[in-house]
Amino acid sequence: MEVYISELDIETYRGIKNLKMENLAPINIITGDNNSGKTSVLELLQSVKNPGSFRVWRELLRKDSIDLRRGLTYYDGFYDLFDINEDEKKIAYKITTDGVKHRIEMLAQFREEEVPESYLNKIQGLSYWKEDGESERIRNISKMKLELWDNGQKLLKTAIYDGQVRFIRPNDMGSNKKEKKVVYISPIRHAEGLLYLNAVLEKPELYEQMLSVLKDYDEDIISINYDNVNVTGRGVYKILSKSHKKALPLNVYGDGMKKAVLLMSAVIAAEDGVLLIDEFETAIHTSAMKNTFQWILETCKKLNVQVFVTSHSKEAIDKLLKCSEKCLDDMALYTLYKKENMTAVRRMNGRKAIEAQDNMGLELR
Repeated sequence: MEVYISELDIETYRGIKNLKMENLAPINIITGDNNSGKTSVLELLQSVKNPGSFRVWRELLRKDSIDLRRGLTYYDGFYDLFDINEDEKKIAYKITTDGVKHRIEMLAQFREEEVPESYLNKIQGLSYWKEDGESERIRNISKMKLELWDNGQKLLKTAIYDGQVRFIRPNDMGSNKKEKKVVYISPIRHAEGLLYLNAVLEKPELYEQMLSVLKDYDEDIISINYDNVNVTGRGVYKILSKSHKKALPLNVYGDGMKKAVLLMSAVIAAEDGVLLIDEFETAIHTSAMKNTFQWILETCKKLNVQVFVTSHSKEAIDKLLKCSEKCLDDMALYTLYKKENMTAVRRMNGRKAIEAQDNMGLELR
């Protein structure tokens, strides 16, 4: 398995300051206490897909930036990417991919601007009308100006207004570039019903292996198929099992089955790329962890997928470290922790991590 991303050096991003992760491995386990920056690391790794694309940065915005009445507010979402305690709003990090180091820097500047109410309503997803003969009203609104550079070359320039929920195409110089293959799985992705099963169904050998692993969740499983007959809109994935008289939609199964199918299909979709899994153990029962994790890691090795996973579960980390002797030498464990005004990190290879945990009683988290 090749190492595509070999180093990540974060100067400032969200709550992370001065974090340097060196000698990244084919399989990277990131752990630490809550709010230590695990999810933030995965977010920046997502940007590797195409750091000059505004659309890629939109994908980094977290669900807690959503106004349930009106949808995603870009202004609040982007504002939260910056360190709340610093007056200068800046994201800065270095990342080495395929042996080439990139320094990515995004700056935000703020000012009040007068905007026609018709335009303001448009970007806020509202209707606008005025009486005949009435002059259009002008509103004062906060504006965030964003610029992004890669090694000193400007790749992105755009502006976002307070309350904006509609995407206005920016001066996005990275939008036409071919994107790297990066697949990100959030802790709640399995509940959204979005899978990569088409990639699985095109690989019969891996499909059969996946069914064998899924017997830990339904011992009578026979097959998984895509059904778009008599379905309005997008089709559904159905599981045929000897336990039921007919095939049932995957959504009626428990979270464990859905999470396992999602993770295994994501591995195949990430072939020759990078797979990011936040809180990888969520919804997976401990009895099924060994077989599920073993298949995921060994298939990543086979398909040349570099893996980054986060967890704060001691048991899940132990299961992952010990699930495959074939992959143990490809693993590294990074423990993040706050130290004064920075985020520090401790690195161990897979074998050292097991030894430290089993023989020395060292807390890996």
